[in-house]
Amino acid sequence: MCHHHHQGEFHQEVAWYLSPLLCWLAERWDPLFHEEHFPLPCNKSNARMGYWDSLRHTMGDTDPAMETKGERWFGWWQRHALRSCRQGGLFPDLFFRRLVDFSEMSWGNSRLEGVDDDFYFTVPQGNITLPVEQVAKPLLEGLQSAVTCLKETVATDAEYNLLAARVEAIGSPGQLIPRLNWYAKKLSNLAHLEDTVRSSIQGIIHPEEDVGFIRRLSPAVAMFGSLAPDIPDTDLDLIIPAYLRAHSGSGDTTQLRPLVSEEAELPENDSFDAGYDAALDFLDAMNGEIPTSGPIDIRTICQRLGVAMAEVALHDSNIRGVAFAGDGVTPTILINTAHRYNQQEEGRRFSIGHELCHILHDRFFGGEVSIASGPWAPAAIEKRANAFSAMLLMPLDRVNAAIGSMPQPLDTSEGINDLAKQLGVSKKALLWHLYNLGKLDEDPIFRPDMDRSLEDTTQFFFKIEG
Repeated sequence: MCHHHHQGEFHQEVAWYLSPLLCWLAERWDPLFHEEHFPLPCNKSNARMGYWDSLRHTMGDTDPAMETKGERWFGWWQRHALRSCRQGGLFPDLFFRRLVDFSEMSWGNSRLEGVDDDFYFTVPQGNITLPVEQVAKPLLEGLQSAVTCLKETVATDAEYNLLAARVEAIGSPGQLIPRLNWYAKKLSNLAHLEDTVRSSIQGIIHPEEDVGFIRRLSPAVAMFGSLAPDIPDTDLDLIIPAYLRAHSGSGDTTQLRPLVSEEAELPENDSFDAGYDAALDFLDAMNGEIPTSGPIDIRTICQRLGVAMAEVALHDSNIRGVAFAGDGVTPTILINTAHRYNQQEEGRRFSIGHELCHILHDRFFGGEVSIASGPWAPAAIEKRANAFSAMLLMPLDRVNAAIGSMPQPLDTSEGINDLAKQLGVSKKALLWHLYNLGKLDEDPIFRPDMDRSLEDTTQFFFKIEG
């Protein structure tokens, strides 16, 4: 992180006053290790990318609404970016964020304002996710050690006393609820629920709290974390009973269990490739059980695997679906009929495939998964689930066979319409998938003789998903 170039030479470390860093760690401790949400919905997969993307959209825009967004992102930057406490120091471009059961660190080498062009950090951009204790524990030990060392020389200093008090408070009792609120604010507002429902859901909320941080979240907490902070109570009244019903089930069937990833992990490189690979493995495992022609019957596949499916109409139309699974949990998929992609059967089929990926590959929380797919869920696993569903519903052999039987060229609106109908998918999902497979490039899509609605669709997918 600290490797840099200065005055014609490369150096391995930077040196600066530690006081700003120590005070920042102590003051921002809870959001650093318990806040996952961006201040606004964002489809970037790590903290640094999310911040810089927001900066590009809001910087210099005098529209009051955009200024408000910029202020919210600036407050978030102060809680998560190491450089926010540099006070003139040459600090690395490093961000910390909670990400489900992990601590995410993301970094790059963006320039520092006011620094000579000769100085620059050399580390390429990247990110890593580690178990929370592997990051929080040594940092807390470092804080405690610093306080102990400083006590002998600055015990009467006001700034030191404030630092010491904050470090002591990190490990003090009574911090569980405030830390849960950083992750999922709705957990503190369940009073509207019936007593039996509220006691049941609170009984499932058992985060594993170490000294100074929550090490492992419960599935219930993770579910609340993937919901919008302002989700209405009426939606909770639909989701929570479904969650409790699933948890009164018998668990995975013998058909499903061998297909579940034993070592669930966040995709750290290309989420789309990870999703495609997972779908291909799934299709291989289901070999002989899926008809070789016609659209993939995703509903029958789920029924054979013992995955329950239901439809709900939520007020929050940004939630595409919800997935529950785990030991003693009936694997369950809820499809939100209010989501724009679920208005047609093609979109609902894609959503089922998306949630099936969560059930198979996203059991981070002690062998369970409870996640609502939408803009507040982790972007990396959402993108992986999209890619999984695309490849599952549109495997390469079926795409090639369908293209070979088409009387019109693929790069026309008629060709896309025909292929989408043959595969039983939406034009949006098909275009995105064909582009990722290299069967379409951008040029023919934007030809003026293409259908206008199809052009708009393609632009949307290249911009948002590409």
